[in-house]
Amino acid sequence: MEIEPLQAYIACAILRKSSSSHCNSILIGFHLKWVNGDLGTLEEGEASKQDGGHRSRTTKEWPTIEPQRHQEQIFFPTWDIIFIVSSAFSLFVDPLICYIPVIVEKDTCYFWDKRLMWTILAFRSIGDLFYAMDIVVFLKRFRAKRSAKSSAGASSTKTIDDHHVTTLHDFIHKKSVSHLAILPRIWVALPFQQAILLAAGNFTYFDGTMLIFVIPFQYTQRAYNLYKWLDRRANVRTGIRRLFKAMLDFLPFIIASHLYGSMWYIFAANRKIVCWQEYICKHENICDRGRVLYFFFCGYSCQKNNETISIPRLKLSCSVELPKNMTSFPFDYGIFLSALQSNMTRSRDLPKKVLHCFWWGLRNLSSAGSNLETSFDTGEIIFSVVISISGLVLFLVYLNSRVQASEKIAEHRRLRKTEAEYLVLMEQRPIMRRLCMNSLKKVPILGSIDGNVLKAISEHLKTVIYTEDVYIIREGEPLRKMLFIRRGTALTYTTSKGATSVCKCLEKNDFYGEELLIWALKSASFSELPICTTTLVSESKVEAFSITASRLKSVVAEFWWHFRRELPHSQVEYFAASSIQAAWRRRYAKRHIRHQLAGKNN
Repeated sequence: MEIEPLQAYIACAILRKSSSSHCNSILIGFHLKWVNGDLGTLEEGEASKQDGGHRSRTTKEWPTIEPQRHQEQIFFPTWDIIFIVSSAFSLFVDPLICYIPVIVEKDTCYFWDKRLMWTILAFRSIGDLFYAMDIVVFLKRFRAKRSAKSSAGASSTKTIDDHHVTTLHDFIHKKSVSHLAILPRIWVALPFQQAILLAAGNFTYFDGTMLIFVIPFQYTQRAYNLYKWLDRRANVRTGIRRLFKAMLDFLPFIIASHLYGSMWYIFAANRKIVCWQEYICKHENICDRGRVLYFFFCGYSCQKNNETISIPRLKLSCSVELPKNMTSFPFDYGIFLSALQSNMTRSRDLPKKVLHCFWWGLRNLSSAGSNLETSFDTGEIIFSVVISISGLVLFLVYLNSRVQASEKIAEHRRLRKTEAEYLVLMEQRPIMRRLCMNSLKKVPILGSIDGNVLKAISEHLKTVIYTEDVYIIREGEPLRKMLFIRRGTALTYTTSKGATSVCKCLEKNDFYGEELLIWALKSASFSELPICTTTLVSESKVEAFSITASRLKSVVAEFWWHFRRELPHSQVEYFAASSIQAAWRRRYAKRHIRHQLAGKNN
């Protein structure tokens, strides 16, 4: 039970004759606070009549809370729009470099589609330029944040050149993890593809599989940056948020399918070259990878080299169609057999190849690679394992996103339901207080009581409805609640050996159970509930307000000062002692907190 300092002061005065060990300390402490002004002046800190001496203490100065200004959220800043479009374009262009090799089955050779290659390199360079510009924007934003934190006087004394030098110096030497965010930006901006292809010279001795070890890592970093950026913007409350979030859930599958489909194509073309390599290594003793690539590169040298080997036997050994009178293929192509049988590696139709490979990647990612039948080639097995693991990981990412979205929706609905219930409750309280106030004032003990006590009782009232001819309370039962009739008619009567002696009619604004209020004032034990001396039955449909014995007891204990005239002296001493103990514990806790804060400051 917590009370205000003025009540503790009065409680100590009541128990002045007792031997309480804390009473004098509390009186001295509160007197010093009153003198020092901690409790406010008499007009500011005394208990007013409206609240009955409860919770009316005020301080001299209250902190003012400025109204928060709602700032409209911007969905996409200008640079971010440009950069996100360029990033999405780069993600589409990067894997297209894998479609450069083309197999010419008729001449048993391969070549590089130079027109496609130069087009892809041009688009790729444009995309890298935007990634490089993003580094400049990142440094500019870093400088702006630093300028905002620095003092106006210190920053105004520096020249523009000094400001740039200081910003770069702070960026390099300041130990902060946030500065490492520039490293992924540098990594994704490096032109690896251009460097590898341009370093190949005439593309004759160049092994195209080198791209496989460069593209996935840089492509994954670019895709991750794009996804995280879009995911942060998707949390902004805008009109297109739902559609945008739905697209984001499938974006990892789309990006990964595009990558794995392009890798499947270049692996299929390389698998065909590996078959040719094994044949000439066995029959012509040419096993070096560089010489094999030169040997089968389409051109004048290829036509000359084909005259030294048996082309029909080579085609039969590397055939992708099942030969007659054979139950298995001469060479095991594994998961790349369908790519070679569809003649996809022979076509220069880029849109068809991209769509077919994208469908292959999406199908195997969604099934976690369960349909892949590999050969004994180590690289092929590793590639299949990576597809299976990626499919499972992407499914878990999608599932986690859906679960979080469902939890947010459920939490939002729960909060709205709780808010609606709270609003209904807040609207019911003043209505119920107004409806039951006349009934409360008709109770003799409550007729001249303070208005705050009646408000406290009204907050504990609950609406109950009884149909016609229902026994509400029977004679001889414990009286567990007090009723205030709101609508309808009820009869109360006493019986003696079956003969009715007294009958009374209760109507609107009448009450029943005044004995329970007397019990709450005089008794401290719930084992001594009063016994009903009358029977209460509804004559018609009755709507009433009800308060239980425990809630009525708590109201009396909280506002005991207002019932001091009706309370026995022992009850007054009990409540006063409880008030002093609560005030002492509160004072001790505040002093302990002050000592802790003083220790931290020192």
